[in-house]
Amino acid sequence: MRPIVEPAPTASAARRRLGSRTSPLPGVGDEGIRRLAAARVLVIGAGGLGSPVVALLAGAGLARLTIVDPDVVDPSNLARQTLFTAADVGRPKARVAAERASAVDPETEAVAVVAAFTPDVVAGHDVVVDAADSVLVTRAASDACAAAGVPLVWGSALGSDGQVSVFWDAAPDGAAVDFHDLHPDPFDDDGSCALDGVVPALCGVVGSVMAGQVFTLVTGVGDPLLGRVVTVDARTWCTVESPLRRGPASRRPPALPTLPSEPVRRIAPAALEARLALRTQGRDAFVLVDVRTDAELEATGVVPGAVRPDAVPAGAEVVVYCARGPRADAWATANGDGRTVTVLDGGMTAWLAEARPTAERPGRG
Repeated sequence: MRPIVEPAPTASAARRRLGSRTSPLPGVGDEGIRRLAAARVLVIGAGGLGSPVVALLAGAGLARLTIVDPDVVDPSNLARQTLFTAADVGRPKARVAAERASAVDPETEAVAVVAAFTPDVVAGHDVVVDAADSVLVTRAASDACAAAGVPLVWGSALGSDGQVSVFWDAAPDGAAVDFHDLHPDPFDDDGSCALDGVVPALCGVVGSVMAGQVFTLVTGVGDPLLGRVVTVDARTWCTVESPLRRGPASRRPPALPTLPSEPVRRIAPAALEARLALRTQGRDAFVLVDVRTDAELEATGVVPGAVRPDAVPAGAEVVVYCARGPRADAWATANGDGRTVTVLDGGMTAWLAEARPTAERPGRG
C-alpha cells in the first residue's frame, strides 16, 4: 500500500540520528524518515495501550503527536502504564505523556488534550490511534475517522486477550473497513481492567503492534492490518489472524451522538454508601437510578433506594449505575443537561464486591 504521508523536504541532523537504526531497513531510507517527520498522529488514551504507543511514537521523529486522555495517573496504573512513575500520581496522563514525548524528541510538537475524546480533534491528523479500549469511544472515533477519510489503528486488551486491527473507510482498492464491520451490532462496553484485570505485558505487546501499524501506514513499508484482525492470547502467547471484510450497508448502524467534551463525574461505592446514609438522615438529596435490565435486577437486587429511570423528577440531581459503568455513562451523557449526574464507578459489580447491602426491587421514586 502507498504511504499515506508525503515526505518533508528535509530532515534535521537530529532526526537522522534518531532514525539511524530505522533508515537502513529495506524501503525506509531517508525518504521514510522524512515521511515520519511530516506525519501528524493522534493517540486517544494514554493508559495501558496508549503508554507503549506514545513511548514508541515519541522516538519515531513525528511532526506532531497529540495525546487525548481525561484521566489522572493512579497508583494502580503503574504496573502496566510504563510512561508513568510514582511521582506522576495525581497528574493528568495526557500532560505527562506529552512531556515524556518532548523529552525524547524536542522537535516533535507534543500536544496534550486533558479531556474526553470528541470527534473534532481528528481534524489535522494523518492517522488516529484508538488506545482508549472503550467501545463507546471506538465507535465515535471510527465514525469521525470515516468522515475525515483517515485510518484508525485500533487495539484492545482485557484479561488475557488482545486484538489489533486497522480501520479505514477511504482505503484504496476496495479494502475499506471500519469498526462497524467488526461489530455491526451495538453492544455494551461492560469490561474493564479495573474489574476483569489485564496481563500487564499484553498491553505492551498490543501497544507495540499498534505503533508498528502507524509506522507501516506512514512509510508504506510492510502491510497494514487492514482487513485483518490479530488476536493475542496471553495464556499461550499465540496469535490468530482473522479476515475482516466490509459488511452489508443495511446492517451499518447510525453514528452515535457526539461524546461529551468533559469526563463524566464518578463516585466510588464507599462514597455512595456514605451519601445514602446522609440522605436517610435528610442531610443529602439526590435520586439513585438503576438503568440495568429487569433480568439483571432480579439476579442481583438493587442498591437500596434506587429507582428506575422513568421515576426521576425533572431537574433532580442523579447518581446512576448499571452493571459496570458504560450504560450509566451513556445515560449520563444523554440526560445531563440541566442537572448534575454522577456515575457509580464500577457499577453494581463494584458495589457487590465488598458485600454491601442490596434491596430486592427498585423503589417508586
